[in-house]
Amino acid sequence: MLIPRPRVAWLLVAWYCAASASARAATPEPTPEQVKYFEEKVRPILAENCYQCHGTDEQKGSLRLDLRTALLAGGDSGAVVVPGKPAESLLVEAINYGSYEMPPSGKLKPEQIATLTEWVRLGAPMPKDHGSGSGVEVRKTRGIITDEDRQWWAFQPIRREVPPPIRNPQSAIHNSIDAFISARLGDLIPAPEADRATLIRRVTWDLIGLPPTPAEIDSFLADQRPDAYERLVDRLLASPHHGERWGRHWLDIVRYAESDGYKQDAYRPDAWHYRDYVIRSLNHDKPYSQFVLEQLAGDEADPANPDAIIATGYLRLGIYEYNQRDVRTQWTNILNDVTDVTADVFLGMGMSCARCHDHKFDPILQKDYFRLQAFLAPILWRDRVPVASAEEMADYHRRLADWETKTAEIRRQLDEIERPVQRNSSQASLNKFPEDIQAIFAKPEAERSPLEVQLTALAYLQATDGEGKVDFAKKLKGDAKEKWEKLRAELAALESEKPAPLPCAPSVTPVIPSPVPRPAA
Repeated sequence: MLIPRPRVAWLLVAWYCAASASARAATPEPTPEQVKYFEEKVRPILAENCYQCHGTDEQKGSLRLDLRTALLAGGDSGAVVVPGKPAESLLVEAINYGSYEMPPSGKLKPEQIATLTEWVRLGAPMPKDHGSGSGVEVRKTRGIITDEDRQWWAFQPIRREVPPPIRNPQSAIHNSIDAFISARLGDLIPAPEADRATLIRRVTWDLIGLPPTPAEIDSFLADQRPDAYERLVDRLLASPHHGERWGRHWLDIVRYAESDGYKQDAYRPDAWHYRDYVIRSLNHDKPYSQFVLEQLAGDEADPANPDAIIATGYLRLGIYEYNQRDVRTQWTNILNDVTDVTADVFLGMGMSCARCHDHKFDPILQKDYFRLQAFLAPILWRDRVPVASAEEMADYHRRLADWETKTAEIRRQLDEIERPVQRNSSQASLNKFPEDIQAIFAKPEAERSPLEVQLTALAYLQATDGEGKVDFAKKLKGDAKEKWEKLRAELAALESEKPAPLPCAPSVTPVIPSPVPRPAA
């Protein structure tokens, strides 16, 4: 998108993306005469008019003019200089105030324009050591992923490699991986194999994070079967400690924590469900494809499976502040955070730079960052979703219904007393939100947009948190307090008949029941 000429015209000439290899190759090393011409004629013009915004200290729009590499690299508006071709060079067009105007402070003098034009005709020669140094990275054109980008090793399809031949007969080759290692070692002599006592200690630490017991060491040393080591590994992989050991790595990269993080670091009492889900998945050797699917869409893929619901807790592991009234900004931060981490974890790529612009070095476009975020944006938080089997749910609801029937009148009278106090507490919390959020509260639920539903849910988490902290013994007075205490005592006498609450885990669900169909073209 072009910015109007009166505004930041220099930004339009910013170079950021790479010039082609042929363009660089077409620029030979400058002769002494050309270097002298640049130093005496060209550099003073650039220093006086350009370097302040596009030199060592500042590069508006990633444009840098004081380095030969940067000059040939091009920028946001494409190649700025085509060596030997002034008529095709954006720099020459800009200093003539063609489609762009540079410098924006005023047009150069005719003799200065002539000097820069002649310099480009000569091939834009610059000394290699001009400016603060070289080493500017070649960068790509905005909005484009090139064929060269697609050749990056990380994007190549998996293929079967043939193990290389063994060059060093002293290498211990037990499997094809050893052959690849031996090839890289070359003529280096590998270290001798570990003795069996060292081996069991290493592999036990590695697989379960604990040292072997003396009895386990003695048993392994006495086991002379040819597959003794394989049996040891199988035993360790079957240990529940294996999932605990290796689950830590996954929990680290998904930034699992049992508190909210950020500034107000409140405790998350139900977060442990996700931790245990990860451990169970590893110990049960769950297929990785299923492991990924459950975390990103378990509520839709398998809604009757408690493990799949718990797995969506991955989408709840980000930062949160229960006392942050700017819920609109907080929701944006939450979505940015989950987008960044999803890229890190499931794609193995840091995409956060592409939130603000096409990635400078990796082939990641800004529009692709928000395409990824579009899949995550419709999540609606849920905190009180039971994670239990169908049988457990049925038994719980049966027993709860019996208790509710028996206590219905007591609870009705308590609600009449408590509800006004709770409503006042909630309203006091809601009044602390910005006016635009309060305007959403005033809307009928059916008229709220999906985003407004999400913002309301986030705000009500704070309001209902205040409800749970109401001290009725202090808020109530006189007859109301006396009646409340009597009813609470009656309800407490029946508390033993109430079934224990089902375990609940933080999870998500779509903010709209089904995707909105794309309009016909």
